[in-house]
Amino acid sequence: MNTSPSSLARLALSAALALALAGCPGESEPEKRERVTAPESDAIARKTWLQPTDSTDPDVWLASRDAGADVPANAPAAKDWHGVLDEADDRFGETSRMIANRAVQLETMLGEIGIRETAREIIADFSTLAGKGSRAGFSDLCQHYYNLRTQGLDRTAALAALADEPALKSGKPTP
Repeated sequence: MNTSPSSLARLALSAALALALAGCPGESEPEKRERVTAPESDAIARKTWLQPTDSTDPDVWLASRDAGADVPANAPAAKDWHGVLDEADDRFGETSRMIANRAVQLETMLGEIGIRETAREIIADFSTLAGKGSRAGFSDLCQHYYNLRTQGLDRTAALAALADEPALKSGKPTP
């Protein structure tokens, strides 16, 4: 028998591969199948955007992002986010999904320029700018706010400038 180092390495690799394909001793066939087909854990928390066809509720997504792990729809954090999004929905023309997406997008963009503001802070701050039923444009506010922040305005000054926007006062989105 040839016992050169390369032969031993091939033999060890073959043995490891055989063990991997065979599974663990004592593991039944259904257990192997279940392990292979189980969904990825924390898949919701890792999402960076909710696609229009995504069945994930925005409140569950935002709560999962905050927690760093998937949370169930009945978790207190998801219920809290549901309330935040409902409040925003009463004020803005976009859906809760779009508000969540835009807030996370703005959080990310601000982070890229060294400004730390959370999606929750953004939604809460913007909700104070638009009256109930105004149907103001949340996406428009995000873009204006980002521009103001990149121009050097701090949070308070940028929000004050947004509050003076004619579109907010009229309740109509900017063209």
